Amino acid sequence: MADPRPDTTEPDTTEPDSHDAVDAETAVDAETGVDAVPEVDEEPDDAAPAPRSRPSLPLVPVLAGLLVLLVAATGYLFLTRPDPSPVRTDDYVDALQAARAGIVDVASFDHLTLDDDIQQIRSVTTGDLQEESVGQLDARRQEITDAQAVVNTEVVGAAVGAADDDSATVFMVIQSTQRSNASEQTQVQRYRIEVDLTKDGDRWLLSGITGR
Repeated sequence: MADPRPDTTEPDTTEPDSHDAVDAETAVDAETGVDAVPEVDEEPDDAAPAPRSRPSLPLVPVLAGLLVLLVAATGYLFLTRPDPSPVRTDDYVDALQAARAGIVDVASFDHLTLDDDIQQIRSVTTGDLQEESVGQLDARRQEITDAQAVVNTEVVGAAVGAADDDSATVFMVIQSTQRSNASEQTQVQRYRIEVDLTKDGDRWLLSGITGR
């Protein structure tokens, strides 16, 4: 006998899961054996800018141009080079050595050996420089003695700027160390100077000192 109660079972209206849909779309075709890949319409992205091509510079012409410029510059420097100095290499070195040794004698003194220091200045200088250097030490002799002053000078760097048969110019950096009873602390100072030299016979003598 049939059940008089009505069938209350609701039909299954649940939508298939998206994964199931994808699996169904990518299922292997039974006849061809090839995965059935769904077709996707690709629309151009208007927001993405098109890549810009970077202009390329030919390398060979550039190197050739640089080479021409270098050759031209070298030729110009060769044609416009200054005349060689008439002073010989030995004299050039002698002028530099005389300047280095002379500036130490002129810019160094000790209150205990002041007379010897003055005599040494006379032997390495000439002209106005000799008169001024000796005159300053003589004029300040008492002051130097009372202060028990000692000044030692050394050459930090030196180079010949110009030279000919009877004159030369040397650029220097010197360091002076000064001590006296006026201060317990030793003072160290550096100076940039230009030293002029004059050839006297076979000797180079200091003829001028200028601060830089």
